Amino acid sequence: MQGKWIKTKKFFQSLTVVAIYGASPLAMASFDDMSCLWANDCTLDGAPYLAPDNDTRANLLMLLAEQRGFHTALSALPQEVNRSREYTFGVFKGALQPDSAVIEANNRQNPPSAPTESPLEAMALKLGIATSALSVEGIDNEGRWISNNKDSLSQFFSALLADQRLEKPDQNLLALRRIAIYRGEQDTDRFLPLMQHFAAGSPAAAFRDYLSNAELFYHGQFPAAEAGFLDLKESDQQWVAETATYMLFRVALNQATEHAVDEYGMFDLKKVNKQAAELALQRAESYVTTFPGGAYVDSVRGLHRRVYWYLADWPRLAQLYESQLMSAKNIDSLSALIDENDQILLSRLIPYNSDEQPFTSVTDTPLQTFTQTMKWLRKYNLENKDAPKVTAEILQSYKPMFEKANMLAVWQYMHNAWLFYQQGDYPAVLAAIKPAEQVTPNDIVAFSQQVMYGNALSRLHKWPEAEAHWRHLLTLKLSPHQQQYLQLMLATNLAQNNNVAAIFAPESPINNLRYRSLVLKTLANKTLLQQQAASAPTDEEKTIALYTLLIRDLLVGDYQGYLDDKLLKKHIHASLTSEAFADVDLAMFDWNGSDTEQGYFCAPLAQTVAVLAKNKTDAHALNCLGEFFRTTYLSQISTEAEMGSNDELDSLAQAALDNGSKQGRLGYYQQVIADPQAEPEDKTYALYRAVMCFAPSGYNDCDEQGIPPEMRQRWFNQLKKNYKGNQWEQRLKYYW
Repeated sequence: MQGKWIKTKKFFQSLTVVAIYGASPLAMASFDDMSCLWANDCTLDGAPYLAPDNDTRANLLMLLAEQRGFHTALSALPQEVNRSREYTFGVFKGALQPDSAVIEANNRQNPPSAPTESPLEAMALKLGIATSALSVEGIDNEGRWISNNKDSLSQFFSALLADQRLEKPDQNLLALRRIAIYRGEQDTDRFLPLMQHFAAGSPAAAFRDYLSNAELFYHGQFPAAEAGFLDLKESDQQWVAETATYMLFRVALNQATEHAVDEYGMFDLKKVNKQAAELALQRAESYVTTFPGGAYVDSVRGLHRRVYWYLADWPRLAQLYESQLMSAKNIDSLSALIDENDQILLSRLIPYNSDEQPFTSVTDTPLQTFTQTMKWLRKYNLENKDAPKVTAEILQSYKPMFEKANMLAVWQYMHNAWLFYQQGDYPAVLAAIKPAEQVTPNDIVAFSQQVMYGNALSRLHKWPEAEAHWRHLLTLKLSPHQQQYLQLMLATNLAQNNNVAAIFAPESPINNLRYRSLVLKTLANKTLLQQQAASAPTDEEKTIALYTLLIRDLLVGDYQGYLDDKLLKKHIHASLTSEAFADVDLAMFDWNGSDTEQGYFCAPLAQTVAVLAKNKTDAHALNCLGEFFRTTYLSQISTEAEMGSNDELDSLAQAALDNGSKQGRLGYYQQVIADPQAEPEDKTYALYRAVMCFAPSGYNDCDEQGIPPEMRQRWFNQLKKNYKGNQWEQRLKYYW
């Protein structure tokens, strides 16, 4: 009976929960995003080059897929990258990332055809079985039951039909019992009296006894199942003999974990029956030797990995993974194997106070050695005294293994990465890497070397040289994803060199709106914002520039500038209605003042700002400007749509935000409170609102100023003492 090691969600969840009970900080630190499994069609973070901060699975997949000639699916690029901010780098499993728009278009052009008869259904009909009997709902096969599936059912049907010695009624009877097992029925023994006439030693008797022992196996009666399969492996019926030999391996494998649970009912590797696991290993090797081209060879090889895991034989497990990674048949099987390899070996969680060490390297594992070495070069691991340390001697010891595998270029890149990330020897990196005139689009190692070269120039503050390097690479015929990454590198370089205006020059190769928008919102000065609001290549960018410009005018108190800049809206030909641009909705500035707190009247924003343009200290207008920000839930310019997965550009943008003004609408209230000329109506409302900025959490909800509780109490007491009976004094019951 077929048995594939299919890792279901429940299995992974159990494994993860087990690991959480006592995982070392080192293991957690080096653990990648295991909330994302490629089996669930999610994406893993990863720039399109071999970077330490990439998810380890992303690095391994990109490297291996290129070597094997498989297509790797990266995050889908928007059709017009200059009109979208949604693109971030990521790696998907398989050949294609699902694209709902493309799928919908294809479905319109090619409507799904009428369902056709499946091979399983065709065999069922030949055996006299109605196809409706194949429908099973609500059966969730886990553990040893996982092989009780349509594949194993098909194999059994095929074996019945292939044996010409079987009578048709006997075939039908055997098929009916197999379907009853498949459907999870409890009374499958009802068929046995009908099979008493099967002659001892006949093919029919062999199939009958096989089903009886398979059912014993499924119900966990391993000793009885083992005795039965030992007899059947000598059967004259070839399929039964082979499958019984395979099932003996499965029996030992399940006996190994029969009692391997902790007090929480979770799998506990320490409680594995090592003797049974060793027996499973022997039986696996026996099966492959006896049936080298057998039906279950792939299953045994997959389960072979599980045996080494049960035995905690990490060196042999790593070597088995290495050979199977190199022989994966397609991108889907490769990505599934990489997922498993990372969970079970490369990123396995290690218990506290354990003498176990994380996997670093063993003989003949260059792929996994590279992946782990890159992980140890992450900043966290470099600073973690418990993490494995990479030395020049260790790297040199790895070199022959990479040479043997014809992967010297990978070793050289790994060595350069060590120089860059751990040693910080950027001149040595520049000496080791030659700037390339051309880079082959599918040479991930060569591209990664060039990225490292440019980054080394940047670390040495050689801004002009780095800029020239990125610009040159952008002229090469590289993949679209690599092109986008190079745009990010060039944008970062220009920002580092205080030359953000060059990002928006007419001849600029940077057209990704995500990068341009982030720079406009955080690093662009007023002149540049005005320029882009008037002449950016798309309405999306004009809108972002104008929105940022107007918010900034209000926040810095440039009220006449706001009135002048608002006229730039005439250059925008179409308003943006998409939810994707809700953060830059220019309709915000059409605020009419109607949604202020009852009892306090405000004119529309345009009139309020016009008053402030003439008198910056007008108390009523300042309060109303505060009401605009309060009722529109604005405090600072939002970068949520752009921030993230932009490497150093994110850091530069965040630094600009952190260095900006901490004052928002609370600042307007403070001006009014301090103004001796302010009318009581306005001063009391300012006091009320200033205190309410901290309701109910005690944290400032109005801006980023740190106001001590003593000051908040002073505002509260001032309102209560000096304006007793005022509506705002009556409404304010507490201070926070």
